[in-house]
Amino acid sequence: MSTQYKGSVLSSTEQATSTSSAKGIWTTSDVMQAQKASTWVTLGFPIEFLLVAGGGPGGWNYCGGGGAGGVVLSTSLPITLSANYTVTIGAGGTPPGSGGVPGTGNNSVFTASSSSPALGGGGGNVDSTSTKYGGAGGSGGGAGYLAGSVAGAGTSGQGRNGGAGDSNSNFGGGGGGYGAVGIGGTNSTGVGGIGLLSTITTNFAGTANTSTSTSINITAVSAGVIGIGTQITGSGVPAGTVVTALGTGTGGTGTYTMNKATTTTLTGTAITSTGVYYAGGAGGWTRSTGTTLGGLGGGAGGVTGTNTVAGGVNQGGGGGGGGSLAVGGTGGSGILIIAYPDTNPNLSSVSAGLTCNGSAGNTTPNTTYRTGYKVYRFTAGTGAISW
Repeated sequence: MSTQYKGSVLSSTEQATSTSSAKGIWTTSDVMQAQKASTWVTLGFPIEFLLVAGGGPGGWNYCGGGGAGGVVLSTSLPITLSANYTVTIGAGGTPPGSGGVPGTGNNSVFTASSSSPALGGGGGNVDSTSTKYGGAGGSGGGAGYLAGSVAGAGTSGQGRNGGAGDSNSNFGGGGGGYGAVGIGGTNSTGVGGIGLLSTITTNFAGTANTSTSTSINITAVSAGVIGIGTQITGSGVPAGTVVTALGTGTGGTGTYTMNKATTTTLTGTAITSTGVYYAGGAGGWTRSTGTTLGGLGGGAGGVTGTNTVAGGVNQGGGGGGGGSLAVGGTGGSGILIIAYPDTNPNLSSVSAGLTCNGSAGNTTPNTTYRTGYKVYRFTAGTGAISW
């Protein structure tokens, strides 16, 4: 660069520029040279995001549970205005049949982050054989119950390993979750690893009517949104309680199903939350009556028979293990959540192939999920977005 203008004063001294600063008055030629050298100011702002891949499926025939989809996140990721970023929401993995190999969940992608993609979860062990390990992935799939069966490995920073099986008590290993390895071992029940408790959206608060059942009726909302994976706290609500299904409610007032029954019957009791769970591992096959536990975050429970359970949709949960000749549960699909202060602009473009905030190609942010923020939830598809 030849001439620069320091506060309108012509000088031969070269001024330093960067992607965050370019003080002075610049000629068009200087700007073009700096842009070519990637040393010119980039317009944009930081965002928070949570990216979860598709969960791994359960295996086949006395199998382990599927591992959770991998997780990539940031509380301050710079984005550039007018740049195109690719988004792909990974589908849950498909379970194998007889003679197959462990399935794998599909990757989720957000190209604004150099840590992308989030890797699909590994599938549960097939046939409980030593030659067909639990699948590796974001989190690893659980081992089968026979001696020599090996659990799948998780990916550092994205998830955890699957759990070992138990040939003495006939339990398949649980799939790994974001927050913990799958549980296995002597007299275990093949519990899936717990997932991530995320606070990217505002923690829910409100009032509810409860009874001694797994149903809760939200009667008023004072903060946030309630949905599948929301952790619930209140009088008579056991620790580790989360919402597992929608009833008449779709985020506000109405009924919801929880994974645990409340212990009291109350009217208008205060209900709060500390976040929403994602990326839980699935439980492995069990000989015992009932089911083994999936990890909080959409991990499915393992079962004795063939009625296997799928991982949580848009939670990246692993699919549950099953018994004799049973096909494991399908993994749960992934999700991308973006949040940033509402002083910044809306998305200007979302490809029609992406489902955003409930509809294809939607660029309108949700301002209810987090006070003072614009929130976008991508739940299916692939395509480009830009601001």
